[in-house]
Amino acid sequence: MKVNNSIPKYVETFFKSCDIDEKLERYSFFLIRHDGVVLYHNNNLGNPLSKSSIGALLGGVWQAARELANFIPKEESEEGYRLSFDTSSQGVYVVPIVVGSEELYLGLIYHGEVNPGFIKNKIREMAANFGEFLEQELKRSFGEGQKSTSENNNFLFGNITDSEMDRLFAFAKN
Repeated sequence: MKVNNSIPKYVETFFKSCDIDEKLERYSFFLIRHDGVVLYHNNNLGNPLSKSSIGALLGGVWQAARELANFIPKEESEEGYRLSFDTSSQGVYVVPIVVGSEELYLGLIYHGEVNPGFIKNKIREMAANFGEFLEQELKRSFGEGQKSTSENNNFLFGNITDSEMDRLFAFAKN
Protein backbone atom coordinates (compact mmCIF):
# COMPACT_ATOMS: atom_id res chain seq x y z
CA MET A 1 0.00 0.00 0.00
CA LYS A 2 1.55 3.27 -1.17
CA VAL A 3 0.52 6.11 1.12
CA ASN A 4 2.83 8.98 0.12
CA ASN A 5 -0.06 11.38 -0.50
CA SER A 6 -1.58 11.06 2.97
CA ILE A 7 1.60 11.08 5.07
CA PRO A 8 2.27 14.88 5.15
CA LYS A 9 -1.01 15.66 6.92
CA TYR A 10 -0.23 13.03 9.59
CA VAL A 11 3.32 14.42 9.99
CA GLU A 12 1.96 17.89 10.73
CA THR A 13 -0.63 16.51 13.15
CA PHE A 14 1.96 14.44 15.01
CA PHE A 15 4.52 17.21 15.47
CA LYS A 16 1.86 19.72 16.56
CA SER A 17 0.52 17.30 19.16
CA CYS A 18 3.71 15.82 20.62
CA ASP A 19 5.85 17.30 23.37
CA ILE A 20 9.32 17.65 21.93
CA ASP A 21 11.99 17.38 24.60
CA GLU A 22 13.65 20.76 25.25
CA LYS A 23 17.09 19.20 24.65
CA LEU A 24 16.01 18.19 21.14
CA GLU A 25 14.32 21.51 20.54
CA ARG A 26 17.76 23.20 20.63
CA TYR A 27 18.93 21.34 17.51
CA SER A 28 17.81 20.74 13.96
CA PHE A 29 15.92 17.61 13.11
CA PHE A 30 14.30 16.55 9.89
CA LEU A 31 11.75 13.94 8.86
CA ILE A 32 12.31 12.93 5.26
CA ARG A 33 10.99 10.43 2.77
CA HIS A 34 13.32 7.81 1.28
CA ASP A 35 13.77 10.03 -1.79
CA GLY A 36 15.01 12.99 0.30
CA VAL A 37 11.81 15.07 0.30
CA VAL A 38 11.54 16.90 3.62
CA LEU A 39 8.22 16.34 5.38
CA TYR A 40 9.10 18.21 8.58
CA HIS A 41 12.04 20.25 9.81
CA ASN A 42 12.96 22.05 12.97
CA ASN A 43 15.98 24.30 12.32
CA ASN A 44 17.24 25.73 15.58
CA LEU A 45 20.96 25.81 14.85
CA GLY A 46 20.90 29.52 14.02
CA ASN A 47 22.45 29.11 10.59
CA PRO A 48 20.72 29.05 7.22
CA LEU A 49 20.16 25.46 6.20
CA SER A 50 18.65 24.52 2.89
CA LYS A 51 16.05 21.98 3.92
CA SER A 52 15.98 20.43 0.45
CA SER A 53 19.78 20.00 0.50
CA ILE A 54 19.66 18.47 3.97
CA GLY A 55 16.87 16.12 2.87
CA ALA A 56 18.76 14.98 -0.21
CA LEU A 57 21.97 14.48 1.77
CA LEU A 58 20.27 12.57 4.61
CA GLY A 59 18.43 10.33 2.14
CA GLY A 60 21.60 9.76 0.13
CA VAL A 61 23.82 8.99 3.11
CA TRP A 62 21.24 6.52 4.43
CA GLN A 63 20.99 4.72 1.10
CA ALA A 64 24.78 4.63 0.76
CA ALA A 65 25.15 3.22 4.27
CA ARG A 66 22.49 0.60 3.54
CA GLU A 67 24.42 -0.55 0.47
CA LEU A 68 27.61 -0.77 2.51
CA ALA A 69 25.74 -2.79 5.14
CA ASN A 70 25.01 -5.41 2.50
CA PHE A 71 28.65 -6.46 2.87
CA ILE A 72 28.09 -7.34 6.54
CA PRO A 73 27.46 -11.06 7.09
CA LYS A 74 23.86 -11.50 8.22
CA GLU A 75 23.18 -12.82 11.69
CA GLU A 76 20.00 -14.36 13.02
CA SER A 77 18.93 -11.50 15.28
CA GLU A 78 19.11 -8.40 13.11
CA GLU A 79 18.62 -5.22 15.12
CA GLY A 80 17.30 -2.10 13.41
CA TYR A 81 20.05 0.00 11.88
CA ARG A 82 20.80 3.59 12.87
CA LEU A 83 23.35 5.91 11.34
CA SER A 84 25.65 8.04 13.42
CA PHE A 85 28.46 10.31 12.26
CA ASP A 86 29.66 12.13 15.34
CA THR A 87 32.24 13.10 17.89
CA SER A 88 31.60 13.11 21.61
CA SER A 89 29.69 16.42 21.40
CA GLN A 90 28.45 17.00 17.84
CA GLY A 91 27.24 15.07 14.87
CA VAL A 92 24.49 13.70 12.69
CA TYR A 93 22.17 10.89 13.74
CA VAL A 94 19.58 9.19 11.51
CA VAL A 95 17.00 6.53 12.36
CA PRO A 96 14.54 4.87 9.98
CA ILE A 97 10.77 4.71 10.41
CA VAL A 98 9.13 1.92 8.43
CA VAL A 99 5.35 1.75 8.10
CA GLY A 100 3.98 -0.67 5.54
CA SER A 101 5.93 -0.16 2.34
CA GLU A 102 6.95 3.38 3.30
CA GLU A 103 10.36 4.20 4.72
CA LEU A 104 11.02 7.56 6.31
CA TYR A 105 14.09 8.87 8.14
CA LEU A 106 14.30 11.06 11.21
CA GLY A 107 17.62 12.88 11.23
CA LEU A 108 19.21 15.03 13.94
CA ILE A 109 22.05 17.55 13.56
CA TYR A 110 23.49 18.56 16.91
CA HIS A 111 26.51 20.31 18.45
CA GLY A 112 27.85 21.23 21.87
CA GLU A 113 26.04 18.32 23.50
CA VAL A 114 27.24 17.00 26.86
CA ASN A 115 25.17 13.82 26.70
CA PRO A 116 24.71 12.72 23.05
CA GLY A 117 23.43 9.30 24.15
CA PHE A 118 20.44 10.99 25.77
CA ILE A 119 19.39 12.94 22.68
CA LYS A 120 19.95 9.90 20.44
CA ASN A 121 17.63 7.95 22.71
CA LYS A 122 15.06 10.77 22.49
CA ILE A 123 15.24 10.70 18.68
CA ARG A 124 14.73 6.91 18.68
CA GLU A 125 11.71 7.34 20.98
CA MET A 126 10.29 10.07 18.73
CA ALA A 127 10.77 7.84 15.67
CA ALA A 128 9.04 4.91 17.40
CA ASN A 129 6.16 7.13 18.57
CA PHE A 130 5.71 8.60 15.12
CA GLY A 131 5.81 5.15 13.52
CA GLU A 132 3.08 3.91 15.86
CA PHE A 133 1.02 7.06 15.32
CA LEU A 134 1.32 6.82 11.53
CA GLU A 135 0.45 3.13 11.50
CA GLN A 136 -2.70 3.74 13.58
CA GLU A 137 -3.79 6.69 11.44
CA LEU A 138 -3.25 4.82 8.20
CA LYS A 139 -5.12 1.75 9.49
CA ARG A 140 -8.00 3.94 10.60
CA SER A 141 -8.02 5.86 7.32
CA PHE A 142 -7.68 2.71 5.22
CA GLY A 143 -10.34 0.93 7.29
CA GLU A 144 -12.81 3.80 6.86
CA GLY A 145 -12.16 3.86 3.13
CA GLN A 146 -12.83 0.14 2.89
CA LYS A 147 -16.02 0.42 4.94
CA SER A 148 -17.50 3.12 2.75
CA THR A 149 -16.61 1.17 -0.40
CA SER A 150 -18.31 -1.98 0.87
CA GLU A 151 -21.34 0.05 1.94
CA ASN A 152 -21.53 1.52 -1.55
CA ASN A 153 -21.24 -1.93 -3.10
CA ASN A 154 -24.10 -3.20 -0.96
CA PHE A 155 -26.24 -0.24 -1.89
CA LEU A 156 -25.52 -0.42 -5.61
CA PHE A 157 -25.71 -4.16 -6.18
CA GLY A 158 -27.62 -5.64 -3.24
CA ASN A 159 -31.16 -5.48 -4.63
CA ILE A 160 -30.77 -6.46 -8.30
CA THR A 161 -32.99 -9.35 -9.40
CA ASP A 162 -32.16 -12.02 -11.96
CA SER A 163 -34.67 -10.63 -14.43
CA GLU A 164 -33.07 -7.17 -14.15
CA MET A 165 -29.67 -8.69 -14.85
CA ASP A 166 -31.10 -10.56 -17.87
CA ARG A 167 -32.54 -7.31 -19.27
CA LEU A 168 -29.28 -5.49 -18.60
CA PHE A 169 -27.20 -7.99 -20.59
CA ALA A 170 -29.80 -8.88 -23.24
CA PHE A 171 -27.71 -7.20 -25.92
CA ALA A 172 -25.01 -9.85 -25.45
CA LYS A 173 -27.36 -12.68 -26.46
CA ASN A 174 -28.05 -11.20 -29.90
